[in-house]
Amino acid sequence: MPDTDAARQKETKGDALEPGPPVPRLYSQTTLYTDQFLGGQDGPDLLSDDAVAALHFALTVSSSSPLAVTCSATADGRTWTRLPLHALHADAVNALRQDVKPPMYAVPLDTSRPRPSRPRAALRRLIEHAQAKWLDSVLRVPVDEVSAWVPDEPGTEDWVRAGRLWATVWGEPPSDSVLDQLPIPAPAPSTTLGRTRLRTEATAVLDAITLARTPATDDSLADLHAAWKLLHDLDTWTLDPRFGPGTDLRTPVHRLLDRIAALHPDTAAPLAATRDHPDAARIRAAAHAYLQRVLVLWPDTADWTDRARTAYLEEHLALRTTTGGGPLPGPPETQTQAQTVLRAVLASLAEPPALSRHEAAALWRSHSGRGAEQAAWDTTDHTNRIDDLARAHTTEGTPRQRGEAVAAAQRNLTTVTHHHDEHLTTHAARGHLHQLAATLRTLDQAQRTLHEGIWDIAATRRAQHDPARGPWNGYDEQRATADLTPVLTAGQARIAHLRQRHLDATHQALTHLIPQLTDTPRDGHRHYAMRQYLAPLDLLRQDLNTLASLIDTRRRTCTELRTRLDRGPRYGQDPATAHDLAAAEEHLQSLERRYADTQTEFALSVTLGRTFDQVRSPPPPHATAAQHSAGAAPRPSRRTAPSTPTGHDQATAEALHPGATAPGGRAAGA
Repeated sequence: MPDTDAARQKETKGDALEPGPPVPRLYSQTTLYTDQFLGGQDGPDLLSDDAVAALHFALTVSSSSPLAVTCSATADGRTWTRLPLHALHADAVNALRQDVKPPMYAVPLDTSRPRPSRPRAALRRLIEHAQAKWLDSVLRVPVDEVSAWVPDEPGTEDWVRAGRLWATVWGEPPSDSVLDQLPIPAPAPSTTLGRTRLRTEATAVLDAITLARTPATDDSLADLHAAWKLLHDLDTWTLDPRFGPGTDLRTPVHRLLDRIAALHPDTAAPLAATRDHPDAARIRAAAHAYLQRVLVLWPDTADWTDRARTAYLEEHLALRTTTGGGPLPGPPETQTQAQTVLRAVLASLAEPPALSRHEAAALWRSHSGRGAEQAAWDTTDHTNRIDDLARAHTTEGTPRQRGEAVAAAQRNLTTVTHHHDEHLTTHAARGHLHQLAATLRTLDQAQRTLHEGIWDIAATRRAQHDPARGPWNGYDEQRATADLTPVLTAGQARIAHLRQRHLDATHQALTHLIPQLTDTPRDGHRHYAMRQYLAPLDLLRQDLNTLASLIDTRRRTCTELRTRLDRGPRYGQDPATAHDLAAAEEHLQSLERRYADTQTEFALSVTLGRTFDQVRSPPPPHATAAQHSAGAAPRPSRRTAPSTPTGHDQATAEALHPGATAPGGRAAGA
């Protein structure tokens, strides 16, 4: 590969393909239907720590169904980042350099048995086959949204579109191994010309992206304009989610436009003259808006381009003569001690986060040892089925035998995926409850902090009372706490509102994961069975008793082995060795770790059970009365997503900004 191609590939795809041990990551693929029948509904998804399996899933669903694919990755199960397809492909290629997949969750395997290596050549062939199917779905699109008929051979515009899309999504030209697997007759002259056109368009897009990312040295306005026009036209349709998560071209387009503005004859001089202007950002934005209109036709002109130039120059003159700046700063806002305490308490509180099913499951597995162990078995089994599918594609024999082997491997993969999906739903429900439990503890701590802060202020004012003026009485108490009561009431109303919002959001998430909760009464046997399913305290208690018995037995065995080593075996006993003692102690340590993990799991399950009861049970009467006294809207009878009440917001605003209520209005809780 020439040096320019190597630099372009490094600029486009980053350093993910550099040699080195792969980092264990968790990949989340979610899909959304985009057709006219199921548009907007969730499609199949996958949560796996295998980059090859994740890439195969993304390519398969995006090429076979009208689905928009979204890919995210995490290294700790808590912080997620969006991942384009070329980065996922880089992770897959980097993982195939290793004989064994780096697991996200450790599986307690038998170390005495050798772990089988992955069929790397077969997996590469499987990925290339999936890429060929994806490219074919881009090349030969249906004639309309209703019919599924596609033309036998793509046209010239189809090859152009596919080349540009391939470069944007994958960040490199297509390889011959991928093009050879296209279901299009290769010897046809139109196919040969189409492949050439595809590579030419892909190279042009990659060169434009590289030009946008390189430093501005000896720029040519014609080259910048050609690159901008190509990427600008791509940006309007290349990020279509049907083709998978591709490269975001908005940043390269903006960089090219910024460099064009410094060279274009209509904007270069005005921008150079106002480089140090206070409103330089607004002046530059006006130049960009003007260029986005005229560059589509430039260097040709029309009547509307002359009017656009005149309007831009008038706007530039108006911005240049404006001194800039905003309203004059007023006096600093004064706050009482109680308002300062309230602001500090409310600053750490937030609305309920929108956790997806994969995010909630990964959150639970990051805290639960047994959840991580189950996830490890599931991901390992899924990886083995992907390896079997790759081997099936390389099976020797007739096409019918190969097809039967592929179909059998695909059925096994589907079965494992469905089994994994059941565990994923359970872990996601527990993750939502775990998140809610942590949030409720934060809200309780915030309420205690608010009370303690208000009480400390009141105690300080009592201590400052002059005994010469007489003893402290109820009138003095009322005067000293007159400004504290509204602040305390507003803070309690805000915390109560956030608590209810988190409860409703968790209930809605659980109902979406487990639809049976909609018809399950809150005080029946089915509620108790569901509680035991999410928080299996009885099973964990049995495991703790069994582990405790095994630990006692193993401790006695270790003591007996030490006695044999020190005093020798008795009559009729087998002699003990140091290896036997080391194996027994290792087994004892494994049992003790298992016991400690089960204790942690039991404590987490106790919290989950109590939180599940809080979500399912109605609030006590005093909570509803407090909401009405604060001026909040009454809580609906069903656990739906209620409209945001405004009473607590008005009370909080009045407590933080006294006198901010409109004339004639009445603050909530007053």
